[in-house]
Amino acid sequence: MTRKPVAASNWKMAMTIAESLTWLHEFETMAGDLLDIVDVVICPPFTALWATAQALRGSRIQLAGQNMAPTTDPARMGEISAALLADVGCQRVVLGHWEVRRHLGDEDAMINQKVHLALGAGLAPILLVGEARDETLPLPVVLPARLERLLAGCRAEQVETMILTYEPERAIGVQAPAAPAQAAAGCSLIREWVREHWGSAVADDVRVMYGGSVTPQYAAQLLASPDIDGLGATRRGRDPRSFAEIVRRIARVKLGHGE
Repeated sequence: MTRKPVAASNWKMAMTIAESLTWLHEFETMAGDLLDIVDVVICPPFTALWATAQALRGSRIQLAGQNMAPTTDPARMGEISAALLADVGCQRVVLGHWEVRRHLGDEDAMINQKVHLALGAGLAPILLVGEARDETLPLPVVLPARLERLLAGCRAEQVETMILTYEPERAIGVQAPAAPAQAAAGCSLIREWVREHWGSAVADDVRVMYGGSVTPQYAAQLLASPDIDGLGATRRGRDPRSFAEIVRRIARVKLGHGE
């Protein structure tokens, strides 16, 4: 079965509303018919979600929140719930990013809470899975143990809606992504773990993406693995031209589009 390739652009805290709308107009113009064959997800800051959602009406681009609270308590101060993200127009939410882990103290059990709250609100998680910068255990030990904790209590049909993303902490904020062999190994381990727990049909359907310092320059090398269905970009994702080129290379490598 051919999985639809995916590309995600995470803007973090960088874009104003005006910049977000300008980016969207420029990117959609440059991406053109690529949006028919590659699922594109953008993750604006919370302040730009409503305006971006309005601009995306009728668009093929999906909208995602960058994080969410691990509770539905409306008295929770300074955070945003899954229900509010869904209400503003998000289809997805990013969970498990290393920067959130480090800055806000998220641990696997809390991220698992968020996963279930997101699913309950109709949001499909973009779930980040990877090893810490100071990790000493080998990847085949680290990733399965983390997946056990992050996806505890999830059903097969829920996992199929997710985009599972391999992002080692060392690959965040550096000039080059993880080596293609490491990226392939991480994504393959994720898919094999899903296969062991939910069977081949789910493992063959779920999209697994690589994220971390992705640029057009490295895209083709990273995408060579059959287990990598797409790429997530941050710095290059905030540049509509660079991100359109990343999407173009995803379509070329995964679907032979434009060869």
